[in-house]
Amino acid sequence: MATSRRWKQFCFQLRLKSTQLFIVAGSVLLALFISLICIGITIRYEVEHEVVNLSDVDYWKDQVSPEQKLWYDKGIEELQQAMRVYSKQSQPKNVLVLLVNGIDSRALAAARFHQENNTKDHTQFIWDQFPHLARIKNSCSFDSPCDMSRVSRAFWSGIPLKATQSLSRNCSRLDQLHSVLRQAQLAGLRTGFVTNQRITGATGAALYANVAETSWECDGLMPLGNLEAGCEDVAQQLVTGATGQALNVVLGGGRQLLTAKVPTYTWDPLDELLCRARTGRNLLRDWRNQKSKLKPRQRFELVQHAKELSSINATSLDYLLGVLSNGDLSGNPQAPTLQLMLNKTLEVLKRPGLGHLLIWEHFVKSEMNAIRELKLLNATLANLWGQKDALTLVLLTKGNYLSPSRDVSGETETISTLDESFQESGLQLQLRMQQMSSESLLFAQGPKSLLFYGVHEETYLAQALSYALGINAFGNQL
Repeated sequence: MATSRRWKQFCFQLRLKSTQLFIVAGSVLLALFISLICIGITIRYEVEHEVVNLSDVDYWKDQVSPEQKLWYDKGIEELQQAMRVYSKQSQPKNVLVLLVNGIDSRALAAARFHQENNTKDHTQFIWDQFPHLARIKNSCSFDSPCDMSRVSRAFWSGIPLKATQSLSRNCSRLDQLHSVLRQAQLAGLRTGFVTNQRITGATGAALYANVAETSWECDGLMPLGNLEAGCEDVAQQLVTGATGQALNVVLGGGRQLLTAKVPTYTWDPLDELLCRARTGRNLLRDWRNQKSKLKPRQRFELVQHAKELSSINATSLDYLLGVLSNGDLSGNPQAPTLQLMLNKTLEVLKRPGLGHLLIWEHFVKSEMNAIRELKLLNATLANLWGQKDALTLVLLTKGNYLSPSRDVSGETETISTLDESFQESGLQLQLRMQQMSSESLLFAQGPKSLLFYGVHEETYLAQALSYALGINAFGNQL
């Protein structure tokens, strides 16, 4: 009995020590496993977010001169930022597209390295911070001058220039084209168009109208045969067209194209080189009447002066039409500021639970100070940039376009006399070639901005925007 009792006691003590041993071993293994996980997370974070300290690398210090190492060390911060670039693949809620017409890469470089007040620091534009950049081929750079309406249609409808030429006189076929603005409206987004030119210009025509020629801005220059065939001018389609009626905001110039009776001032005269509405036309009145008949009842405002625009409560409006000069808005010294126009536009567009697409056109004419205009755009965009879930695009483009007026533009003359220019001196030829346009630059920031990289055709902008907005234009192919 005593032997059996001792044996049981020994087994019990052994079992207790084994349990303790297992507990200790398990604790050690668990601590080791947790340590390995922490080390792995730390290494992954450093790989994704950090760059190795180059000063700790022996061969770097040995093989690179101190001067070169100094500048490479300064470049570490920029390299770290580049490695942290991330673009959300979720669908953007809002999209802002800034189209700067009249500025190419050379003009941008000149503005960036412009020395002011004898300083050597170059200008940093807000779009320089955008993580993605694409180049858009410019069909009007080195070929014969293009009709700007076809170029705009390529940008906003995804139709190549050659295809738009085959549609030139067939209004019924043009009616089938949907710009990216119309696609956004059909997808339930609120939409706006702001320009410092005429709201009936080539960009406006490509966004909300279907016309064959740039000169068809109003009925005053519409050929009688096309009128009888049922074609409508751009101004008419702003009021009667489906896209124009659904636009929540339209701000710009071009009053003389919408109504026959316009007030004239020394600071806002009639533009004799542009189309004028025929006697009896008053599309401003027609727009107001059309909006007053909408059901359920909608709130709207029509403004024609800067004071009127600044005084309205835009947050309560469903529709806003601002025709703020007789001709181009850029020619009116009393036009509202760009910041005011965009602030009021966004107040109208922003609604809880609804996204919006805003297309903002800024035309920099040859007689304008390009550097001053770019700095103005930079300051204005800086106040708008950083919206959550917003895709922001900045497109800088310049082409040799046929003049929409009755005159031949200087750019057209540059191309038409190009063969003769080879008789000029080397300096004169160099200056002339510098006036020719280059490819367009497209800067992108925000959700889906990864779509905008590399070199693409002019049609890519509309197609990529359609996909970024989640519009089912491609079916199940993507």
